[in-house]
Amino acid sequence: MTNDDERQRLATILSERALFRESVVLSSGRRSDYYVDVRQVLLDPEGAYLSGRMAYPMLQPDAPAAVGGLTLGADPLVCAIQAAAFLDGTRWNGFYVRKEAKKHGLQHWIEGPFVEEGTPVAVVDDVLTSGGSMLTAIERVRAAGATVVSALVVIDREEDDGRAKVEAELGDVPLHALFTAKELLAL
Repeated sequence: MTNDDERQRLATILSERALFRESVVLSSGRRSDYYVDVRQVLLDPEGAYLSGRMAYPMLQPDAPAAVGGLTLGADPLVCAIQAAAFLDGTRWNGFYVRKEAKKHGLQHWIEGPFVEEGTPVAVVDDVLTSGGSMLTAIERVRAAGATVVSALVVIDREEDDGRAKVEAELGDVPLHALFTAKELLAL
């Protein structure tokens, strides 16, 4: 399968299994006429494989040492990207940013081995709408001392100025999207 074939196959799977064309209330409280549940695809072996195969080369030029994001949306994507990197001979640690600090033990915000001052990291998420999850993850990893060198989402809904908010926070750091919602809605 060529890269174009893999991209088309992933788009088809996302359109068929993750795109729900019905009225829903988003986490922002806004109503939308469609919902994208990317975990339906990222937790499927073929979808995880294809997502990792597409995301890894987008992040590779920025040379992160770790990849992670806000739990739960980023969790399966982190694993898929790590596996794709490892198959290419590259070892990237994974991490998860908690939604609230752990209340016992070391009370960490972040789970994973990257927490070292200056570690270059890629922050990932499943869907970008308002940017809230991505912004929280970026804030937490920077507070832990990491350097964000790239960011990636599976689907950019291109709504609520999410991309603009995240790009403003990232500065010169690239924000990649495997797909836009428009691409999937057109299938």
